[in-house]
Amino acid sequence: MPRKPQNILYAADEKPPVTTLLILGVQHATLSLLFIVYPLVAATEAGLSFDATQTLITSCIIFMGVATLLECWPRTGSGLLLVQIPNMAHLPLAMQSYAAGGPAVYVTMSLIAALTQLSLTRFMNAMRTLFPPEICGVAVTMLGVALAEPSLRRMFGLGEEAGSLADGRYILVSFTALAVIVLLAIFSRGLLRLFAVAIGAAVGWFLAIYTGVAIAPDEATYSTLPYIDLPSLGWPGLGFSWAILPAAILTGVISAVDMLGTVVSMQRMDDADWRRADMNQAARAIRANTVSDMGTAVTGGFASASSSAAIGVAFATGSTSWRIGIVSGVVMLLAAFSPKLIASLTVIPAPVIGAILLYSAAFLIVAGMELILSRRLSDRRIFTVGFAVLAGLAVAVLPELVHQSPEWAQPILESPLSVSTAVAVILNLVFQIGIRQTASVPVTAEDNPFTTAMEFLERQGDLWGARRDVIAAAIPVVAEAVETLIDTGVADGALEMEARFDETNFDVSLLYTGEAIEIPTLRPSPEDLLGDAKAVARFVGYMLSKRADKLVLGKRGERQALTLRFEH
Repeated sequence: MPRKPQNILYAADEKPPVTTLLILGVQHATLSLLFIVYPLVAATEAGLSFDATQTLITSCIIFMGVATLLECWPRTGSGLLLVQIPNMAHLPLAMQSYAAGGPAVYVTMSLIAALTQLSLTRFMNAMRTLFPPEICGVAVTMLGVALAEPSLRRMFGLGEEAGSLADGRYILVSFTALAVIVLLAIFSRGLLRLFAVAIGAAVGWFLAIYTGVAIAPDEATYSTLPYIDLPSLGWPGLGFSWAILPAAILTGVISAVDMLGTVVSMQRMDDADWRRADMNQAARAIRANTVSDMGTAVTGGFASASSSAAIGVAFATGSTSWRIGIVSGVVMLLAAFSPKLIASLTVIPAPVIGAILLYSAAFLIVAGMELILSRRLSDRRIFTVGFAVLAGLAVAVLPELVHQSPEWAQPILESPLSVSTAVAVILNLVFQIGIRQTASVPVTAEDNPFTTAMEFLERQGDLWGARRDVIAAAIPVVAEAVETLIDTGVADGALEMEARFDETNFDVSLLYTGEAIEIPTLRPSPEDLLGDAKAVARFVGYMLSKRADKLVLGKRGERQALTLRFEH
């Protein structure tokens, strides 16, 4: 079982009290429902009718709930707290599809994007190579960066047009809400910390009403909506456009990378001893998401994806229990039966949304940096990470670069996440050229075992991007093994120190000519330290077997091989 971090009150497999569970579930669901602004933007740009827009929104909410249930439930998904929101990566695809042929084209393109996601789950071992922790760290960092622009615009009351001025009322509301969330998350305990986001949002909403920045729903339309009604779903048919096909495939890849980033973030948050991504768990989450996306596509809805904002809420509340996600999914499904409730949620004040998004962005950026720095960074990896982040920032701060690019490339270039991740993956593969997975160095009786082991293992750890704590743990164990083999005379003269790394294990083999060292199954007595050289070697061999994750004895040709394995 993963060791629970100190800042987590309810870990993934723990069950919060019923009242706490319900309130946290409603809090997550409410935040998710606020993001229906994405499909609303797509519907407005496409000029959809009121009924078509209702179908789009209703289907999206229903399958957001379905996906949340499937992804959170351990038997069908990841067993992590992964709450869904409308997939922002689908916004360019939806707008292009509607322009090319209406909802029918978007249905087909959504299905293609979902199938692209699904196909990537068949290559999770390859994805482990393509997405080592530092690359996942870039993706998580850019998830936060992608949230920065929409959050800051809402916090300062800035419009989309150039030269728009900040509104002091927005600043007051947003920073007050953000201050309440941060102060409660840091300095409070118990229920106040659990509901920090909800309390901060409530304070911000009341202040928004007082300052006049809260917008009431259109009374003429709002009054005609029933409180409870059966969801309206439809079948728009199928359409196709060769021009949009590349965008659909790219959207599927981006969505899979986005899902991987949120899964890794939740894994890292929930495990104090986190080492590497559980790709099987990520694959289950992506498969559950694709089932939902296929359902929403054929019923005329908008695709969804796991929420990066929900990760910030989980961090603020210290609760990552998958049961919270089950409650959230049920609440979303129930919300689909209340048109008036959905209309009310769409008018939450913009500065309040901005404050919540900025809090989430701050957490994601720091979590991504922590992932990046969990590995030893050679010059190659420093440039990989640095250039990847700069590439994402380039399209974020220079939107004209996107507008001047070919139309087929714009969907991927509009996302800092997709640009950074693509650059990081490509540079990671290019910079692997010339790096051997196995390296060795000779060690003689005149060499200092500790110095030799430290210089050799740190150098190779930098090249391979091994975890810092693994290298630090391996150095004294390897040095002790070298010293034992040479000083006791087990090794006849010099020996060879060989290291190998494969993302899962860091192996150090000591190759020498002489007798095989013995590893007793029972702990030797302290008197063995006063015996002959072989007795001392047996004692040290027993100690080495306890300090390394695994000790393997064998032969390489005429030489003995003692391999110390350290799990990575």
